[in-house]
Amino acid sequence: MQNFERSILLTLAMTLLLGTAASAQIAPQRDRESSPTTGPTAVASIEARPALDSRGRSAHGSAALPTIMLTGYWPPSNEALRPFSTDPVKNPTGWIGANWEGRGYDVHAFFPEFGIPTCGQCGKGQGELEVDYQDTTGDFWPLADGLAPMAVMTFSRGFIDMSWEIENNLYNKSTWVNDYLVPLQPTPSPPDAGYPADMVRHSTLPKQQIVNAVAAAGLGLVPSICYSQNAGGFLSEFIGYLGVWYQDLHSSPADPAWCLGAGHIHVGGLIPWATAQAAVEVSLREVIAGLDVVRAQTLCQVDLGFGGPGSSQLRVCGGDLSSGTQADLSLTGGPPGALAWLAVGATLSPTPLFGGVAVPVPPSFVLPLVLDASGDVYLKGIAGGGGPATLYAQAVLLDAAAPGGFGISNALAVQLLP
Repeated sequence: MQNFERSILLTLAMTLLLGTAASAQIAPQRDRESSPTTGPTAVASIEARPALDSRGRSAHGSAALPTIMLTGYWPPSNEALRPFSTDPVKNPTGWIGANWEGRGYDVHAFFPEFGIPTCGQCGKGQGELEVDYQDTTGDFWPLADGLAPMAVMTFSRGFIDMSWEIENNLYNKSTWVNDYLVPLQPTPSPPDAGYPADMVRHSTLPKQQIVNAVAAAGLGLVPSICYSQNAGGFLSEFIGYLGVWYQDLHSSPADPAWCLGAGHIHVGGLIPWATAQAAVEVSLREVIAGLDVVRAQTLCQVDLGFGGPGSSQLRVCGGDLSSGTQADLSLTGGPPGALAWLAVGATLSPTPLFGGVAVPVPPSFVLPLVLDASGDVYLKGIAGGGGPATLYAQAVLLDAAAPGGFGISNALAVQLLP
């Protein structure tokens, strides 16, 4: 063994002695996979749909583009989304969501079907995202995790009028309105075991901008935001809650599945289908405009490569690390629950190590970390300022599958600004 590798092993051994206590103070992101596996329908199959790639995009989609996920329930909410379905049976006229309007996003819609498309009392429907707590849970998470959407917009029928009501409050309710099949309540209930029962999460859609745009579109609708109540306590609120929960789990700009916005819109039951589709498009344009603003203000530090063995990825994304800004660090794709060490130094000196290449040699400091059950860990709110300076960062992980028992992430060049 080379002297350098011996010194690194000694450093890792020393940090192991301190690592348990130190890493306990670093809050890992909650296990993103916990939600689909808590209920008996976790492995429920999703209805047949066109082939999707590894990020959930349809084979004829724009694989390099970020995605937006739309969901609907009773008409007119499902009919308003039909042109965004990639399923040729549901949407024989063809998917319009590929690089929609040239705005740089692929838009995908998912919804159930009903025996009578103009139904009044529609029941649970058939297909994906049926109006059923277990079916919705079993379908929503694989769809969202596959798409990794930058925004989630959920829709359902609201009052029997011409309203376009954006729900601000979505609750992790312990008791819900019964659905149509036993079990009549979500399993578990409340659905989010990692969040206080009956506590609210808020819509992160650009609510007022949507209201203003729908009002200005001359569609004859009455747009509004409901700030004072819940969203009804039935499947509308349930899927709305799943959306804002998903967004919160992926709220870090350093998350490879970064999600910037989610929320629920109740669609008035008297709105003609074509008008509802037009209002969806108006709302979607406002969401995309908001995404574009935030993405333009977000910087990821330079990836130098040098990753491997293993497939872990290190990212620092957020502000430009000037004074008054901050960014998040993520280490993802490691073995679940593994110990890791984040090495940071001022010297770029690629050096062979554990079958890979270490870049920050010698490291100025080494920070012990513990990955969560998804193999990820996040350090949020890293303050900018103190520059100009360049620091180099890289992580080493315990990885039984890697040669020598260690994995190595890619390296970053982190620019600190004044």
